[in-house]
Amino acid sequence: MSSFMPMRMHMFASLLGVLLAIQANATEPPTQSAGLLNAIDFSLGVPLDETYRLAFQKCDGTTAERRQKDHFLGFDLKLPNVPDAKQYYLCSRDPSNVRALLHLGDGAIYWRSKMALDVDGSWAAWNGLPGATDLKETAYKWPGSSDPSARSAQINPDRIPYIVIPTAGLSKITGSRSSEMGRMFADKTGLSLGDMGVVVYKDQWTPVLIGDGGPFMRLGEGSSRVFEAIGESRCKKWSNDGQTCVGSGNVYPYKNHGLGGDVVFIAYPGSRSADINPQNAISKLCAFAKEKLKLTGGRTCP
Repeated sequence: MSSFMPMRMHMFASLLGVLLAIQANATEPPTQSAGLLNAIDFSLGVPLDETYRLAFQKCDGTTAERRQKDHFLGFDLKLPNVPDAKQYYLCSRDPSNVRALLHLGDGAIYWRSKMALDVDGSWAAWNGLPGATDLKETAYKWPGSSDPSARSAQINPDRIPYIVIPTAGLSKITGSRSSEMGRMFADKTGLSLGDMGVVVYKDQWTPVLIGDGGPFMRLGEGSSRVFEAIGESRCKKWSNDGQTCVGSGNVYPYKNHGLGGDVVFIAYPGSRSADINPQNAISKLCAFAKEKLKLTGGRTCP
């Protein structure tokens, strides 16, 4: 055997070690967030599905497999005959940056990713000022709502800290496999709309509700109240009571940009409350965060 082969093997082993170290580090929360999560033993975390997690990174275009950019598990996300300005589903335009996706020892699902802004159900959407992809309705509705399409049934992103999970299969991209792709995240994690958890960013946190669904190839979104609660406001101007993002004049009231990475999401499968409503939601979410993670205080739970 030539001396070149052992050298190559040594280089490969070194590179593999570096990659494994990077991934191991990603399974832990960022240093600034770790102090808030002492109740969790992250060493007991088990990767949920690395092939699935890597599909997000490949689609982002951040791996060596460049041909996988804007492709997710075999699906080309570029819509035919659609102008570039309206290609809303390309991962490269909103990279999920999923550095970790784990099943924790206490049953929770943990992911570390970017966080985009989601304001479906907002005052702006209901008053003719939506962004290009903003909707009047949220995927989750308040339990007991008599009319699921009414504004009162939607989860108000300005008042309720909610996060988004992939639920939309997008038949225009996935065809007959739309239902399968829309269920994939829920099938793998056990999470569903209405479940509860927390978001942590740096040394700030907020309890959250899973209040909306997004496209199957995106992970990491939070409502305007989540951003407000972690000290990263995306509202140009709040109403006098601080509960509605109204902006100034007849223009879109949000600063529509997210956080590129290192946002921690922890959510608990099966934690949905049957009697949660707009009036008791914050107290229920805060109580849940205290019970599960010993978290108190902060902007949401004083």
